Amino acid sequence: MMRAVIRVAFVGALGYAAANGGLDFLENDVNLKVEPNRDTVRLAGTTPAVIELHVTLKNSTTEAVALHALSACKIFRWQIFSRSSDLIQTQLPDDKCPETPVSSGLRSGEKLEEFYAIALAPERFQAGHDYLVHVFYWGYEAEFQFKAE
Repeated sequence: MMRAVIRVAFVGALGYAAANGGLDFLENDVNLKVEPNRDTVRLAGTTPAVIELHVTLKNSTTEAVALHALSACKIFRWQIFSRSSDLIQTQLPDDKCPETPVSSGLRSGEKLEEFYAIALAPERFQAGHDYLVHVFYWGYEAEFQFKAE
């Protein structure tokens, strides 16, 4: 009986560690993690419909990784889709942004952390529907969902 309790506790501890990033050292890739500040967005109200993001790019490989973007304005991009895969909103290009390629490096074990905001155009969304956001950061992709209210 005691062994069964120990096994259940061990499996539970592993699950908790995996869910909270405690096993990241076992990964061998470059991982983009996007954490939105909310999973439900109110379209009408006194506050703007904005989703704030904590973006983390981590290099878990043993080698340095070169990062490239076509311009500084294309390091971070996003697109929002409906459940039926229709494009609802995307980041508008900045006409004043110079089309000069940019690059950076990410050493082994290093991570980049930045904060961004996605301002939603409420007229494009319907309350009660779910939406999928694709995020691109230095050429890596991640996604998350939110519900419009």
